Amino acid sequence: MSPVHASRMNSPAPLKKSDAKASPAAKPKAIPAKTENVIDVATSEREPMIWARSVQCFLLMGSRLFQQAMRNSLAPLMVYVAREFSLTTEEKGSLLASVAVGYFFTQVLGGRLKDKFGAKNTLSASMALSALCCLAIPTCIDYLGVPGLWAAMATMGAVQGPLFPVSMCLMSKWLPKETPGGSDEKAWGTSILDLGVSVGSLAIIPFSNYLSGTLGWRHAYHIIGLATLAFVAVFQLLGADEPATCWYISRSELAFLKKYVRAAVPVEASSANVGILGIPNRLMLHPGLWAVWIAHIAFNFSAYFHGLWGPTYFADVMKMTPEESQYHLMAPYAANLVFKFSIPFLLKFVKRVGFGSLGSRRLFMTVGYLLAAGSILPAFRMRESNPWLTTTLFSLGHVGYALASVGFKSNYLEVTQQYVGELSGLGNTLATAASWAGPKLVASMLGAFSQNWDVVFLSLAVANTAAALNFFCNSTVSPIEHDIDNGKKVDPN
Repeated sequence: MSPVHASRMNSPAPLKKSDAKASPAAKPKAIPAKTENVIDVATSEREPMIWARSVQCFLLMGSRLFQQAMRNSLAPLMVYVAREFSLTTEEKGSLLASVAVGYFFTQVLGGRLKDKFGAKNTLSASMALSALCCLAIPTCIDYLGVPGLWAAMATMGAVQGPLFPVSMCLMSKWLPKETPGGSDEKAWGTSILDLGVSVGSLAIIPFSNYLSGTLGWRHAYHIIGLATLAFVAVFQLLGADEPATCWYISRSELAFLKKYVRAAVPVEASSANVGILGIPNRLMLHPGLWAVWIAHIAFNFSAYFHGLWGPTYFADVMKMTPEESQYHLMAPYAANLVFKFSIPFLLKFVKRVGFGSLGSRRLFMTVGYLLAAGSILPAFRMRESNPWLTTTLFSLGHVGYALASVGFKSNYLEVTQQYVGELSGLGNTLATAASWAGPKLVASMLGAFSQNWDVVFLSLAVANTAAALNFFCNSTVSPIEHDIDNGKKVDPN
């Protein structure tokens, strides 16, 4: 259930008396002003069962689910591929990094593509091309060998690059600012978007293993690709670039979104002051923007540690076989997924106790990263204990990352209005560099400190704590282009 239904927050604000008098159908004496709203005056339609903006959020969640399923399918299927083609350890490492290599170079391009082709078409094309890469993987490796598989995976990463920035841009057109007596829809929307990543990461492990065991790993890729193409068709049918172009949105919701979704105000800048992608240089140096970017970099460095190094840790340190460790590897993703369902209730609670938009962002981000840092620090010291204790610590860390993502990822929709696609693309590019360099840094530390994982876990805790403190001190919910244009902060609400 979306928070808009849980709180009835998206009933549009009452009309003014002057508006009521101007309407020939209005009867001020018969209908009190406090109950006279857009639904009563403008239309006689019944309230929809599900709001159009909720549909858009769930469609975007689906896009992230299929994106994550396609890119993560290689890890569980690697066992079958390696067995057939006798892959070396170096080849496995190169293949696992191939998606990130392609993904790194096309994030910013996505923000530009949506300006030319529209957000919906850009997202659909990105998912469709990724599905075609998935379908082509078996053929590529059969005819071109391991280099063919690497090229197919890198191409998949490249065509997936626009998904994150364009998703954020599309969401910014649909989700309103926080309204009096309403829920924090931007935080809810980004948590739903992130939910797709958790579901995709968790579901692809048993799903791909089942398909490979029954039909073979080649047909597993074919089925994943075909399922993605089917979702693209649904996305094209129900997706919309903005409320005004949605064919099933109600008139009452459209009126509400026109009132509460802030339109971007162009920022005038001299040619001498314009930097990357036409964004003013002063904007690129704003501490509020870097608060989000640094939080995102720390997230990719630390949150992805479990997926990349978890199997190695349980094998080398905990001395467990893959069959014994599979449930330990799935538990943190399951904890992350389950906890995300509580996010809407937590958002309502923190608002009820007096936190505003900025306070809420800082609270979730700080508590989340400090929880992740505190849970990872003692993990190596617990290696001789029951392995479920280690799994519990890793799971608490993923609960912390679920909290933190509500803080900084939703801030992408507030820190700017005019450059949502470009700045979220740049931020995800920096974060992708961290997810590529992170495994190499961990390997270097393990080699330099004689496989002492305490050093690795300390580095993760330091990254999380530093990012949390920086976000707490410098984050903002005021569009930074307004700060620069006016020379002061605007009302964050």
